[in-house]
Amino acid sequence: MNDLQTGIHRAKTWQTGLFALNNTAVNIYYMMMTYMSYYTAGVLGLGVALVSAILTAFNIFDGITDPVIGLIMDRTSGKFGKFRPFMAIGNTILAFDLALFFLCQFAGGFKLPLLLVCFVIYDIGYTFQFDVTRAAQTVLTNDPKQRPVFSAFDMVLNIILYVGVSMAVSNYLVPKHGEFTAPMFGELFVLTAVSSAVCTVLAIIGIRAKDRPEYYGAAPEKAAKVKLRDCVDVLLHNKNVVMLMLSAATDKLFSNVTTNAVVVVMVFGIICGNYELSGQMNMFVFAPSMVISLLCVWYARRKGQKKALLHTSVGAIAANLIIFCAFLFGEPTTLSFSAWGIFTVVFYAGLAFRGGFMSVGNSIIVPMIGDCADYEVYRTGKYIPGMIGGLFSFADKIVTSLNSLIVGALVIAAGYGSAFPAVTTPYSRQIFIIAMICFCGLPAVGWLVNLIALHRYDLTPERMAEIRKASPK
Repeated sequence: MNDLQTGIHRAKTWQTGLFALNNTAVNIYYMMMTYMSYYTAGVLGLGVALVSAILTAFNIFDGITDPVIGLIMDRTSGKFGKFRPFMAIGNTILAFDLALFFLCQFAGGFKLPLLLVCFVIYDIGYTFQFDVTRAAQTVLTNDPKQRPVFSAFDMVLNIILYVGVSMAVSNYLVPKHGEFTAPMFGELFVLTAVSSAVCTVLAIIGIRAKDRPEYYGAAPEKAAKVKLRDCVDVLLHNKNVVMLMLSAATDKLFSNVTTNAVVVVMVFGIICGNYELSGQMNMFVFAPSMVISLLCVWYARRKGQKKALLHTSVGAIAANLIIFCAFLFGEPTTLSFSAWGIFTVVFYAGLAFRGGFMSVGNSIIVPMIGDCADYEVYRTGKYIPGMIGGLFSFADKIVTSLNSLIVGALVIAAGYGSAFPAVTTPYSRQIFIIAMICFCGLPAVGWLVNLIALHRYDLTPERMAEIRKASPK
């Protein structure tokens, strides 16, 4: 669907919806990896400090590969398109790697070297598929009113994914197998690989008609001339990329701390006293969070993505304060969905609003990256969505690599150096402080950074209209 006079091309709604499943496919693996601390420490018998260090180093290495794979993507254009091969190859590598992860427990003295190899392979497969979601925004659509539609699908799918995985783990897998055991992880690995593969196939179908040369930017002939040093030029001269990178990376770092498996165990399993309620809570907040998210997307289509991200960041901070006050002044052990008390109502309301606003921030960044790639074509004449998407992933992963390190350091400082807190760990003041820092304090820092960084980001709908008209043909 094209408009030759305005330079706008659009996607059909079903194409946008199916392609959003590519992000779901990699997020399924990401959700599985949030439980990896329990696999490496509990099943493989590695110490908390070693596990935290390994996960941090892995994420740093993971970030370094993103610009390189993005460069390869920008130079690719074959019979099966620019993006679809990366999606299929990446998901296949990830599925193969899960089998290796499971075999680590039988490797004896070689379990640590094999584990490190698994992380490297995981990084390659994840990056292949993950970078496509961001880079392919330019071929999907460049209509400023349609780009937020991807965010709507992505938010709904991610909310369903988060609720589904947390329910499956807390209400099915853990009760069935007893704690985080080897058989539990074996079943989790199979469910992860199968569900992600289905999402990948559907996403490939969704992008198939748009993954063609006529959509590869305004100056596709320059793709072969793209070099890795162009990354430096982008970072030095494209302030919109830098500001959005800063916003996205810090936002995701501190937001994802709230979903860290150890933090969830501390909040629901120890402070509230019932770990199964974590999955039930996510199920209850699903509907209101989704409604809030969709209303925010409607707002983004009317007022622009920048304003939507700014205002949802303010809303998330307010909701976060409500949650903290509920824990500080309420009685968390009264949390129940059979007998609703004051704490349950306040906590539920805070989580519903925070979840809705937070999902907007996590998802709306993706189509905004498409705006940054279009701006780079306008600025330099170079079509490098893969490299720009890779830069975002690089910053994202380098910063979020601190996720496991932060939680691990706080756990060790509280005196839990030999094992992570489990659902059977007794309540203590130290646990409460650590949980509140991770669950409420750090996320607020990420949203405050959003407010600061976005004041220097100027790709508004009006500015993007000017860029489309002035971009080289």
